[in-house]
Amino acid sequence: MVRLTGAAFAAFLLVGFTAPPARAQDQPLKLAYINSTVILQSTPGRAQAESTFQRELAGFQQQVNVLQAQFDSAVSDFNRTSLVLSPAAKQQRQQDLAQMQQRTQQQVQELRDRATAREQELMAPIMQRVNAVIEGIRAEFNYAMIFDAAAQSGALVTADRVLDISQLVIQRLQAGAAAPASPAVQPSASPPLPAQSPPADTTQRAPARPPRGTRPPS
Repeated sequence: MVRLTGAAFAAFLLVGFTAPPARAQDQPLKLAYINSTVILQSTPGRAQAESTFQRELAGFQQQVNVLQAQFDSAVSDFNRTSLVLSPAAKQQRQQDLAQMQQRTQQQVQELRDRATAREQELMAPIMQRVNAVIEGIRAEFNYAMIFDAAAQSGALVTADRVLDISQLVIQRLQAGAAAPASPAVQPSASPPLPAQSPPADTTQRAPARPPRGTRPPS
């Protein structure tokens, strides 16, 4: 199944770089972390966006296949008839094939760009909701920073599971609360966490690949 990752996920955790608010000297620095992979798997609307992108990506790939087939057919025809062509005619056909290859590669690149833009378009509202919930939790519980255990940078090596607020983020998303308007607890309180939640999956998922480029003639 195609996974919506790549450019849309690269900027997932913007809140991790939020400047910490001023605090008293004796107040400890509060930190937490999430697993964006786990959160996205349970984010409302993600499955529908993924299904839509998978369907549209198949359409892009079909267009690439048509372009590739046309170019392959032209190359095959040249290879079949090149022995009976005059040197001038052969040179002209080779130039025509080179130009056709260049046009085909440009068209394939345009399709790849369209696929990438469409992925970002589908994911943008989902990422905005996720980031809004995370920022709301950060402000509500007075966290200085929230890290992503699934980030490609791999900066977070290990951490206390008590600091994992992934399930709280998922609960807020599924409840439809983008951010708490009136915090029910004081900022110094700790967020409620489910007991014995499974270990966070920090495995990176391969990005969805847009249509592949055309092959050059042999």
